Amino acid sequence: MFTAEFLVPIVIEIVTGAASAVFIGNVVPPLSFGPWKNAAIGAVGGLVLTWLTARTPGLEQYVEHIEETGATAAEGLGSLSPELLVGVGVAGLIGGALLVVILGLVRNIARS
Repeated sequence: MFTAEFLVPIVIEIVTGAASAVFIGNVVPPLSFGPWKNAAIGAVGGLVLTWLTARTPGLEQYVEHIEETGATAAEGLGSLSPELLVGVGVAGLIGGALLVVILGLVRNIARS
């Protein structure tokens, strides 16, 4: 049921989001939740930002409508393009970093 055309972009979003969140946690320790929590937060951030990018006019071209790619992959008609892989990778990186920064700032504000 799940083919490579469907799973590869999702794995890229998760891995790049987790990596960027762990990096931000190491560079800015006051925003860190610990490496494993940063990775989990970043993975969610990568998925969420890519999902939002696919629904934003003018930006959806960079992730090439991931849902359509998944639907055509399920039918055996899809293929992975370099633009899709780079687009979901960049969206995952930015999403993971943004979410860990936002949650870290909220946590620090709540503590003070």
